[in-house]
Amino acid sequence: MTNWNQSLAKDSHIELIRVIGGGPAGLIFALLNEHEKHKIVIHEKLDLDQLLNQSRALALSASSIDILKKINIDPKKNLEFIPINKIHTSQKKSFGRVIIDQGESDPVGFVIRYDHLIKHLLDKIKANKNISIHFKSEVIDMNVKESFFSDVDDNKYNYNFLIFSDGIGNLLDNQFKFSVDNEIANYSALVCEVDTQLKHENIAYERFTPDGPIALLPINNNSLSKLVWTGNNYFIEALLKLNNNEFIELFHENFGERLGQVKEIGEKIVYPLRQQYMLKPYTENILVLGNAAHTMHPVAGQGLNLTIRDIAYLSTLLQKNKYVIDQDTLKEYFDNRAKEMKSFMKLTHFLVKGFSNDFVGINKIRSLSLFLLDNQKIIKDNFVNKFNYGSN
Repeated sequence: MTNWNQSLAKDSHIELIRVIGGGPAGLIFALLNEHEKHKIVIHEKLDLDQLLNQSRALALSASSIDILKKINIDPKKNLEFIPINKIHTSQKKSFGRVIIDQGESDPVGFVIRYDHLIKHLLDKIKANKNISIHFKSEVIDMNVKESFFSDVDDNKYNYNFLIFSDGIGNLLDNQFKFSVDNEIANYSALVCEVDTQLKHENIAYERFTPDGPIALLPINNNSLSKLVWTGNNYFIEALLKLNNNEFIELFHENFGERLGQVKEIGEKIVYPLRQQYMLKPYTENILVLGNAAHTMHPVAGQGLNLTIRDIAYLSTLLQKNKYVIDQDTLKEYFDNRAKEMKSFMKLTHFLVKGFSNDFVGINKIRSLSLFLLDNQKIIKDNFVNKFNYGSN
């Protein structure tokens, strides 16, 4: 494709920004940074049906909700966003637990299915004259020096600036250096839907066990939850081999029966986990965002929320710089955002390694820590604020 899009790149008044990756990161970037000075073209390797055929549930923090409102997506006005009224954190066979809620005010967060969020974002994209999207546009070769890339149909696309948000394991991996947490290199997450005897009352649960944390996210306003059970690869492989009755029995052994018996269980899907980040995710005219730039264990629920805060901060800088993307802006962006990202990497590592063992004496220390956190309002409020809004 060498016509309309390439001619724009020669127009000094319009900057052609191409976004590789049509997931939440790429779409939110486009919507937050659309401007008459930008022509944004998104390239998604999947077709629309494939993109929407993903069963993940996404937990959105208060900061992410505030940012989505800036692009006219308000979860409070849409039934597809399921409110989280309370978060219940505990550990197996322990007295300590932490309850996080907002009292009678706003929900702690929201849960939305991946495909529903994508649909909302695409609706906004379609209504925007400065943004377009190509599906089935898989990039197979990049020429960074000459600022163009090729797709599977041998179309060549040039750009003034490139946003790369195509997830883990992409064409740019060998051109950027990573810091990798090797202690969380052999972990996986098993994900499935569970329908329970009792209503979940819009409570999200995090349960620490010696084999790894269990999370339950409400995905309707009744009794259906998304189960995310993480552990090392050997443990997750063993879980997959269990039949449904055996799986449910082991689940109750670890989680208890605070939601009554599991009545039904859906298809089990396993995702490999990584914890890593790019040491410098930008060049002169490329910026890497989302999971392509940093990915972490889901125990703290920060992956997408951290990315959305990244994009919002970048948007603020671009507005200050009259929507011109230059090296000073990119450096300021990463210097600021790297602090929060590294902070959550350390916290996530601590939660995974510190709570996923059964060492003598450690269990009592963890129990006491959870108890004290739940009963010290100032500390608890600061902790909740960090998870909701991040910090540097």
